[in-house]
Amino acid sequence: MSGRHARPDASDDGTLDSLLVLVAESLGYASRRMPGDVMLLEGANRLHVSMRNLRQLARLVPRDDWPALVSDHVTTIVTAIEEPLDLSDFDLAQHLLRTRIYPAEADNGVLAARPFAPGLIEVVVVDTPTTVRTVTTDEMRGWPVSGDALFMLGRSNVRADGPLQLDEQDLHGVRVAVLSGWTFYAVTHLAWLEEYLQIGPYGALVIAPNRSLIVAHPIQPAEGGPRARYRAAAAAARELQTQAHHAYEEGPGSLSPYLYWWRAGELTLLETRYEDDALVLPPAFASVLTTLTAEP
Repeated sequence: MSGRHARPDASDDGTLDSLLVLVAESLGYASRRMPGDVMLLEGANRLHVSMRNLRQLARLVPRDDWPALVSDHVTTIVTAIEEPLDLSDFDLAQHLLRTRIYPAEADNGVLAARPFAPGLIEVVVVDTPTTVRTVTTDEMRGWPVSGDALFMLGRSNVRADGPLQLDEQDLHGVRVAVLSGWTFYAVTHLAWLEEYLQIGPYGALVIAPNRSLIVAHPIQPAEGGPRARYRAAAAAARELQTQAHHAYEEGPGSLSPYLYWWRAGELTLLETRYEDDALVLPPAFASVLTTLTAEP
């Protein structure tokens, strides 16, 4: 799959960590490393910075730009915490609302969030010219719109921002649709994937490895009987899984390294396994392929 190539990762020498400590100190924060490749900043507030995500961002720019990158990254996070927006006026706030997809482990119990897919959550955020910040359940309770209606509003605003770029590509003989965009909200577009692609009743294989990328393989009827169709689907699943792992590691904004089955707007995790180097699809999914190929 074509796309930007990551620069060699030279951040393991500790340069990014040192830069972060210096920037944090200039803002009045002490730093200490936490489990999970996270740096804890303590000062006027306590906040966490993902070093994994920072390293992914650093791979996209020359090393000489790292000081500016770290400064902008940390300052944006600190500013969002220290200068919270007044969201009491919903008439003004509603135009800033979006829904963004995060890994499920990001849910700290106070976010305005709901399940999106296995391992992923959909979160209401406020998008401003300088930062994106999550909305809490307490803030949501103060608004005249909440629950599903609030998420519908956030999705509507994402859609109004414009469509993703759609490219058809070939992955070692597997045709896929690549949806991408320089936006935090690309994966939210999975909610209306059928508006981008012709997807039949048997759905599509889908990956959402990071915040800017969706790759989908619509399942189509094929000649050759159930076995041929199974082999074709297994080949597609194998290629997509490989791409998911690579793009998840590359980032930035890693979401999920797993393979999903998109069907009628629902995302199901496909737990595949290998037998003698051959990828084996879950029985429920395989039975759908058999039904598909059995149709005249």
